[in-house]
Amino acid sequence: MHNTPPPPPVCEQDTATLIDDLCVALRDVGVFDAELPGGPRVLRAINGVRSIKQVLDERGVQVADRLATLSGQTGWRMAELLCDCLSFPAVVPYVKEADGIRRRLRCRLCRKAECPPDARYFCWMCDGCLTRVVESIRTRTPIDGIFLFRTYNPTARCKHADSDTVLAQAIWIETINGNCEQCFQGELDRRAQSASTHPLNSWF
Repeated sequence: MHNTPPPPPVCEQDTATLIDDLCVALRDVGVFDAELPGGPRVLRAINGVRSIKQVLDERGVQVADRLATLSGQTGWRMAELLCDCLSFPAVVPYVKEADGIRRRLRCRLCRKAECPPDARYFCWMCDGCLTRVVESIRTRTPIDGIFLFRTYNPTARCKHADSDTVLAQAIWIETINGNCEQCFQGELDRRAQSASTHPLNSWF
């Protein structure tokens, strides 16, 4: 069996193929955006987007209509993703869904806002929802998407808690692993500190 020959250099490919490849590379950026900002697969996709776009620009090819079609197919804002890829690393190209929320960073509680990329898994939610969880624990008032409970099992609670501590856990966490008010408030404080230290790019 003969080895598959490598594809020709980008600059030697026909325009139709390049436009198709640009769409594939943009999809890959979106698919692998969990690896941002430095994962090898997403970096390879970003570099592919940039190199293809450079050749298309040299040929005077417009891709706006094709990207609009691709956005309709995927529900992702592909024109904005392209601009973000071209601005990388000054901008981290998290793909945005139709409502403008970055898909990877969408709050898993309200689904209407974003959390920072470095949010801890147990509180993958926006600041507003995180504040609501703290208040829920304080007032012993359940909210949608959050379990409140106490447990006698040390392995099912955070290091701050004992059997009388009220814990909260998001419904998307499959194993029982509750966190106390101190945990959630600590995450809020950490985010505030990060924002004050790096106000322009604390999330990146």
